[in-house]
Order: sequence, then structure tokens, then C-alpha cells
Amino acid sequence: MRVLMLVVAVSVATMMWTVGCGPKKEDLPQVEPAPAMEKGPASVEPAPIEQAPVARPKPTPGMVEAAPLPAPGGSQTYTVKKGDTLYSLAKRYYGDGKLWPRIFDANRDKLKDASVVPVGTVLVIPPK
Repeated sequence: MRVLMLVVAVSVATMMWTVGCGPKKEDLPQVEPAPAMEKGPASVEPAPIEQAPVARPKPTPGMVEAAPLPAPGGSQTYTVKKGDTLYSLAKRYYGDGKLWPRIFDANRDKLKDASVVPVGTVLVIPPK
């Protein structure tokens, strides 16, 4: 019991000494607030923020492919995969492979030859 009372007494004394011996508020150095920043000319605009391209995961077996994204004007976009042709895309989107010239005409800026459709090219699929 004496040991417990001694431990309590020492603890209380230590706390009182720590609290009582600390710096007083008036002894602490006074820090002045930073001056307000001046505004520059009103015509200066912040530079636009560029977003990094989003990395899409490579498909794995059993992975379900998302539906094509709608493009402006009721069109859709499609990323060309190995084995795709304009004929096969027209058959998929229009139900008739003979309508492939519609896809070619909508993508003349990306396709120089209708028989060469590079893998990874994002094509616009116009509405039927």
C-alpha cells in the first residue's frame, strides 16, 4: 500500500511540476500573420489542366466487354480488334455488311484504305 501511495505521490508531483514549469503564454514569441498576397492582372487566367489518358485493362478470358460508347449526333464509337473488317462491323451494327461504306465515309480522317483497318483505331459508327 505504501508503494502505491508513493507512486501516486510521485506521479502527481511530476504532473504539477510539468504543468507549473512550462512556458507562460506571454513568454512565447509572437508571430505576425503573413501579409495578404496581391492579386495580379485580371486578364491572367490559370492554365488548363490536362488529364492523363485512362488505361483500360486488357481483356481476360471470361471478361464481359462493355457496350460501345455513344458519340455525338447519335453515333457510336468502336475500337477495332484483330480480325475486324468494315464489312463485319456493318453487319454487326446495321445487320447488313453491304453498308460498310457508311462506316468508311464517317472515318475518312482515320482510314486511308477501306481494306486496311488498324487494330486499336477508334471508329465512329454513324446511325443506320
